[in-house]
Amino acid sequence: MKISIVIPVYNEEENLLELYTRISNVLSQFNYELIFTDDGSKDKSLDILKSLSKKDKKIKIIKLVRNFGQHAALSAGFKYATGDIIITMDADLQNPPEEIPKLIEKLNEGYDLVWGVFKERSHSFFRKLGSNFAKYVLYKIMGGMPTNISTFRAIRADLVKRLNILTEKNRFLDGLMIWLGAKTATVPVKHNPRLKGKTKYNLFKLIRLWFDMVTSFSDFPLKIATYGGLIFSIVGFLMATFYIIRKLVFDIAVPGFATIVVLILCFSGIQLFCLGMLGEYIARIFVESKNRPLYIIEEKIGFDENKD
Repeated sequence: MKISIVIPVYNEEENLLELYTRISNVLSQFNYELIFTDDGSKDKSLDILKSLSKKDKKIKIIKLVRNFGQHAALSAGFKYATGDIIITMDADLQNPPEEIPKLIEKLNEGYDLVWGVFKERSHSFFRKLGSNFAKYVLYKIMGGMPTNISTFRAIRADLVKRLNILTEKNRFLDGLMIWLGAKTATVPVKHNPRLKGKTKYNLFKLIRLWFDMVTSFSDFPLKIATYGGLIFSIVGFLMATFYIIRKLVFDIAVPGFATIVVLILCFSGIQLFCLGMLGEYIARIFVESKNRPLYIIEEKIGFDENKD
Protein backbone atom coordinates (compact mmCIF):
# COMPACT_ATOMS: atom_id res chain seq x y z
CA MET A 1 0.00 0.00 0.00
CA LYS A 2 1.34 3.38 -1.04
CA ILE A 3 0.46 6.64 0.70
CA SER A 4 0.49 10.06 -0.94
CA ILE A 5 0.70 13.09 1.35
CA VAL A 6 -0.62 16.16 -0.50
CA ILE A 7 0.24 19.49 1.13
CA PRO A 8 -0.55 22.96 -0.28
CA VAL A 9 2.16 25.48 0.57
CA TYR A 10 1.86 29.25 0.64
CA ASN A 11 4.62 31.21 2.39
CA GLU A 12 5.49 28.51 4.92
CA GLU A 13 9.29 28.71 4.86
CA GLU A 14 9.53 28.62 8.67
CA ASN A 15 7.58 25.36 9.01
CA LEU A 16 8.69 23.15 6.13
CA LEU A 17 11.82 21.59 7.65
CA GLU A 18 10.01 20.63 10.85
CA LEU A 19 7.06 19.35 8.84
CA TYR A 20 9.26 17.19 6.62
CA THR A 21 11.20 15.75 9.58
CA ARG A 22 8.08 14.79 11.51
CA ILE A 23 6.31 13.24 8.51
CA SER A 24 9.43 11.23 7.64
CA ASN A 25 9.65 9.89 11.18
CA VAL A 26 5.97 8.92 11.29
CA LEU A 27 5.91 7.23 7.88
CA SER A 28 9.33 5.59 7.99
CA GLN A 29 7.70 2.13 7.90
CA PHE A 30 5.37 3.02 5.00
CA ASN A 31 5.76 3.27 1.25
CA TYR A 32 4.91 6.93 0.66
CA GLU A 33 5.42 10.07 -1.40
CA LEU A 34 5.27 13.72 -0.37
CA ILE A 35 3.60 16.05 -2.86
CA PHE A 36 4.02 19.74 -2.06
CA THR A 37 2.01 22.19 -4.17
CA ASP A 38 3.63 25.61 -4.01
CA ASP A 39 0.67 27.95 -4.42
CA GLY A 40 2.55 31.04 -5.55
CA SER A 41 4.70 31.50 -2.43
CA LYS A 42 6.63 34.76 -2.24
CA ASP A 43 9.12 33.64 0.41
CA LYS A 44 11.79 30.91 0.29
CA SER A 45 9.34 28.01 0.53
CA LEU A 46 10.11 26.73 -2.98
CA ASP A 47 13.88 26.93 -2.44
CA ILE A 48 13.58 24.90 0.76
CA LEU A 49 11.42 22.30 -0.97
CA LYS A 50 13.87 22.00 -3.86
CA SER A 51 16.73 21.54 -1.43
CA LEU A 52 14.82 18.77 0.37
CA SER A 53 13.90 17.07 -2.90
CA LYS A 54 17.57 16.70 -3.81
CA LYS A 55 18.12 14.69 -0.61
CA ASP A 56 14.88 12.71 -0.65
CA LYS A 57 13.39 11.28 -3.85
CA LYS A 58 10.06 10.80 -2.09
CA ILE A 59 9.50 14.56 -2.31
CA LYS A 60 7.68 15.86 -5.37
CA ILE A 61 6.92 19.51 -6.04
CA ILE A 62 4.28 21.23 -8.13
CA LYS A 63 4.84 24.96 -8.59
CA LEU A 64 1.81 26.98 -9.68
CA VAL A 65 2.35 30.22 -11.59
CA ARG A 66 0.47 32.23 -8.93
CA ASN A 67 -1.75 31.81 -5.91
CA PHE A 68 -4.89 29.93 -6.97
CA GLY A 69 -6.15 29.05 -3.49
CA GLN A 70 -6.01 26.02 -1.23
CA HIS A 71 -8.64 23.93 -3.01
CA ALA A 72 -7.03 24.45 -6.41
CA ALA A 73 -3.61 23.57 -4.96
CA LEU A 74 -5.00 20.37 -3.48
CA SER A 75 -6.65 19.52 -6.80
CA ALA A 76 -3.28 19.86 -8.53
CA GLY A 77 -1.74 17.47 -6.02
CA PHE A 78 -4.61 15.01 -6.46
CA LYS A 79 -3.99 14.82 -10.19
CA TYR A 80 -0.42 13.60 -9.72
CA ALA A 81 -0.84 11.48 -6.60
CA THR A 82 -0.05 7.80 -7.19
CA GLY A 83 -0.86 6.41 -3.75
CA ASP A 84 -3.63 4.01 -2.77
CA ILE A 85 -4.43 6.40 0.08
CA ILE A 86 -4.15 10.19 -0.15
CA ILE A 87 -3.64 12.24 3.01
CA THR A 88 -4.27 15.99 2.91
CA MET A 89 -2.97 18.32 5.59
CA ASP A 90 -1.83 21.90 6.14
CA ALA A 91 1.80 22.96 6.14
CA ASP A 92 1.60 24.97 9.37
CA LEU A 93 1.74 21.86 11.63
CA GLN A 94 -1.66 22.52 13.15
CA ASN A 95 -2.38 19.04 11.77
CA PRO A 96 0.14 16.87 13.69
CA PRO A 97 1.78 14.28 11.38
CA GLU A 98 1.79 11.87 14.33
CA GLU A 99 -2.00 11.52 13.89
CA ILE A 100 -1.76 10.20 10.31
CA PRO A 101 -1.81 6.50 11.35
CA LYS A 102 -5.18 7.11 13.06
CA LEU A 103 -6.69 8.29 9.78
CA ILE A 104 -5.27 5.33 7.85
CA GLU A 105 -6.47 2.83 10.45
CA LYS A 106 -10.00 4.21 10.32
CA LEU A 107 -10.01 4.33 6.51
CA ASN A 108 -9.05 0.64 6.42
CA GLU A 109 -12.31 -0.20 8.17
CA GLY A 110 -13.99 0.20 4.79
CA TYR A 111 -14.48 3.93 4.30
CA ASP A 112 -13.72 6.12 1.28
CA LEU A 113 -13.07 9.32 3.23
CA VAL A 114 -12.06 9.89 6.84
CA TRP A 115 -11.89 13.36 8.36
CA GLY A 116 -9.77 14.20 11.35
CA VAL A 117 -11.99 16.12 13.78
CA PHE A 118 -10.42 18.33 16.40
CA LYS A 119 -11.31 17.83 20.04
CA GLU A 120 -10.30 21.39 20.74
CA ARG A 121 -9.18 24.10 18.33
CA SER A 122 -6.41 26.54 19.16
CA HIS A 123 -8.30 29.47 17.61
CA SER A 124 -9.76 32.64 19.09
CA PHE A 125 -13.34 32.65 20.39
CA PHE A 126 -14.66 34.64 17.41
CA ARG A 127 -12.84 32.39 14.90
CA LYS A 128 -14.39 29.33 16.55
CA LEU A 129 -17.82 30.96 16.61
CA GLY A 130 -17.68 31.86 12.91
CA SER A 131 -16.34 28.44 11.96
CA ASN A 132 -19.04 26.62 13.93
CA PHE A 133 -21.79 28.75 12.36
CA ALA A 134 -20.48 28.13 8.83
CA LYS A 135 -20.25 24.39 9.39
CA TYR A 136 -23.70 24.23 10.96
CA VAL A 137 -25.17 25.83 7.84
CA LEU A 138 -23.26 23.35 5.67
CA TYR A 139 -24.56 20.48 7.83
CA LYS A 140 -28.12 21.60 7.10
CA ILE A 141 -27.47 22.10 3.40
CA MET A 142 -25.48 18.93 2.73
CA GLY A 143 -27.83 16.74 4.74
CA GLY A 144 -25.58 15.07 7.25
CA MET A 145 -22.06 16.40 6.75
CA PRO A 146 -20.25 16.44 10.12
CA THR A 147 -19.99 19.94 11.58
CA ASN A 148 -16.42 19.63 12.88
CA ILE A 149 -14.55 18.40 9.81
CA SER A 150 -11.09 19.65 8.87
CA THR A 151 -8.66 19.62 5.95
CA PHE A 152 -6.82 16.76 7.70
CA ARG A 153 -8.23 13.84 5.69
CA ALA A 154 -7.51 10.35 4.42
CA ILE A 155 -9.04 9.56 1.03
CA ARG A 156 -9.06 6.41 -1.09
CA ALA A 157 -7.49 6.74 -4.53
CA ASP A 158 -10.69 5.62 -6.29
CA LEU A 159 -12.56 8.58 -4.80
CA VAL A 160 -9.78 10.99 -5.82
CA LYS A 161 -9.94 9.64 -9.39
CA ARG A 162 -13.67 10.39 -9.50
CA LEU A 163 -13.00 13.82 -8.06
CA ASN A 164 -10.40 14.55 -10.75
CA ILE A 165 -13.09 14.14 -13.42
CA LEU A 166 -15.05 17.14 -12.13
CA THR A 167 -14.19 20.44 -13.83
CA GLU A 168 -16.00 23.11 -11.83
CA LYS A 169 -13.91 26.09 -10.78
CA ASN A 170 -15.54 27.16 -7.50
CA ARG A 171 -14.60 24.10 -5.46
CA PHE A 172 -15.57 22.86 -2.05
CA LEU A 173 -13.75 19.54 -1.97
CA ASP A 174 -15.53 17.98 1.00
CA GLY A 175 -18.92 18.71 -0.52
CA LEU A 176 -17.84 17.32 -3.89
CA MET A 177 -16.63 14.09 -2.32
CA ILE A 178 -19.93 13.62 -0.51
CA TRP A 179 -21.75 14.36 -3.77
CA LEU A 180 -19.69 11.59 -5.36
CA GLY A 181 -21.19 9.12 -2.90
CA ALA A 182 -18.23 8.69 -0.56
CA LYS A 183 -18.70 6.49 2.49
CA THR A 184 -17.39 8.75 5.25
CA ALA A 185 -16.28 8.60 8.87
CA THR A 186 -14.47 10.78 11.39
CA VAL A 187 -11.72 10.17 13.92
CA PRO A 188 -10.65 12.54 16.74
CA VAL A 189 -7.22 14.11 16.28
CA LYS A 190 -5.19 16.78 18.02
CA HIS A 191 -5.10 20.37 16.80
CA ASN A 192 -1.89 22.21 17.61
CA PRO A 193 -1.20 25.95 17.47
CA ARG A 194 0.49 27.15 14.29
CA LEU A 195 4.21 26.47 14.67
CA LYS A 196 5.44 29.72 13.10
CA GLY A 197 4.16 32.44 10.80
CA LYS A 198 0.67 33.87 10.39
CA THR A 199 -2.55 32.30 9.18
CA LYS A 200 -3.35 32.86 5.50
CA TYR A 201 -7.10 32.99 6.12
CA ASN A 202 -8.25 36.46 7.18
CA LEU A 203 -11.89 37.35 7.84
CA PHE A 204 -12.57 38.30 4.22
CA LYS A 205 -11.16 35.02 2.88
CA LEU A 206 -13.19 33.01 5.39
CA ILE A 207 -16.39 34.78 4.33
CA ARG A 208 -15.48 34.22 0.68
CA LEU A 209 -14.88 30.53 1.36
CA TRP A 210 -18.23 30.23 3.14
CA PHE A 211 -20.04 31.75 0.15
CA ASP A 212 -18.24 29.34 -2.17
CA MET A 213 -19.29 26.40 -0.01
CA VAL A 214 -22.94 27.38 0.22
CA THR A 215 -23.53 28.53 -3.35
CA SER A 216 -21.74 25.51 -4.84
CA PHE A 217 -24.25 23.07 -3.41
CA SER A 218 -27.48 24.87 -2.63
CA ASP A 219 -29.98 27.48 -3.76
CA PHE A 220 -30.76 28.14 -0.09
CA PRO A 221 -29.61 31.81 -0.19
CA LEU A 222 -31.95 32.45 -3.12
CA LYS A 223 -34.80 30.94 -1.13
CA ILE A 224 -33.97 33.25 1.76
CA ALA A 225 -34.19 36.21 -0.61
CA THR A 226 -37.48 34.97 -2.05
CA TYR A 227 -39.19 34.18 1.22
CA GLY A 228 -37.75 37.23 2.95
CA GLY A 229 -39.00 39.47 0.15
CA LEU A 230 -42.46 37.87 0.34
CA ILE A 231 -42.69 38.30 4.11
CA PHE A 232 -41.64 41.94 4.06
CA SER A 233 -43.98 42.66 1.14
CA ILE A 234 -46.88 41.34 3.20
CA VAL A 235 -45.79 43.37 6.22
CA GLY A 236 -45.48 46.48 4.06
CA PHE A 237 -48.94 45.94 2.55
CA LEU A 238 -50.53 45.51 5.98
CA MET A 239 -48.84 48.64 7.29
CA ALA A 240 -49.99 50.64 4.28
CA THR A 241 -53.56 49.40 4.76
CA PHE A 242 -53.42 50.32 8.45
CA TYR A 243 -52.30 53.89 7.77
CA ILE A 244 -54.83 54.42 4.96
CA ILE A 245 -57.72 53.25 7.17
CA ARG A 246 -56.40 55.36 10.04
CA LYS A 247 -56.43 58.45 7.83
CA LEU A 248 -59.71 57.92 5.92
CA VAL A 249 -61.89 56.45 8.67
CA PHE A 250 -60.61 58.08 11.84
CA ASP A 251 -59.13 61.19 10.23
CA ILE A 252 -55.97 60.80 12.26
CA ALA A 253 -52.96 62.45 10.70
CA VAL A 254 -50.21 60.10 9.73
CA PRO A 255 -47.04 61.31 11.38
CA GLY A 256 -44.09 59.79 10.18
CA PHE A 257 -41.01 61.20 8.59
CA ALA A 258 -38.86 59.00 10.84
CA THR A 259 -41.04 55.97 10.07
CA ILE A 260 -40.72 56.50 6.34
CA VAL A 261 -36.97 56.89 6.55
CA VAL A 262 -36.60 53.74 8.64
CA LEU A 263 -38.81 51.72 6.28
CA ILE A 264 -36.95 52.97 3.21
CA LEU A 265 -33.61 52.07 4.74
CA CYS A 266 -34.82 48.61 5.82
CA PHE A 267 -36.38 47.73 2.49
CA SER A 268 -33.44 49.14 0.55
CA GLY A 269 -31.07 47.01 2.59
CA ILE A 270 -33.18 43.90 1.96
CA GLN A 271 -33.31 44.62 -1.77
CA LEU A 272 -29.55 45.07 -1.96
CA PHE A 273 -29.03 41.85 -0.01
CA CYS A 274 -31.27 39.95 -2.43
CA LEU A 275 -29.49 41.47 -5.41
CA GLY A 276 -26.18 40.47 -3.85
CA MET A 277 -27.38 36.87 -3.55
CA LEU A 278 -28.39 36.85 -7.20
CA GLY A 279 -25.05 38.40 -8.08
CA GLU A 280 -23.16 35.60 -6.29
CA TYR A 281 -24.81 32.97 -8.44
CA ILE A 282 -24.47 34.98 -11.65
CA ALA A 283 -20.77 35.52 -10.90
CA ARG A 284 -20.29 31.75 -10.58
CA ILE A 285 -22.05 31.18 -13.89
CA PHE A 286 -19.70 33.77 -15.43
CA VAL A 287 -16.60 32.07 -14.02
CA GLU A 288 -17.69 28.61 -15.16
CA SER A 289 -18.64 29.86 -18.65
CA LYS A 290 -15.10 31.16 -19.28
CA ASN A 291 -13.84 27.59 -18.80
CA ARG A 292 -10.39 28.67 -17.69
CA PRO A 293 -8.20 26.01 -16.06
CA LEU A 294 -8.46 25.56 -12.31
CA TYR A 295 -4.71 26.15 -11.99
CA ILE A 296 -1.64 26.55 -14.21
CA ILE A 297 1.56 24.66 -13.44
CA GLU A 298 4.86 26.44 -13.97
CA GLU A 299 7.16 23.60 -12.95
CA LYS A 300 7.06 20.00 -11.72
CA ILE A 301 9.98 18.51 -9.80
CA GLY A 302 10.57 14.87 -8.93
CA PHE A 303 7.84 13.39 -11.09
CA ASP A 304 8.11 10.80 -13.82
CA GLU A 305 8.77 12.81 -16.97
CA ASN A 306 6.39 10.62 -18.95
CA LYS A 307 3.46 11.46 -16.65
CA ASP A 308 1.35 14.31 -18.08
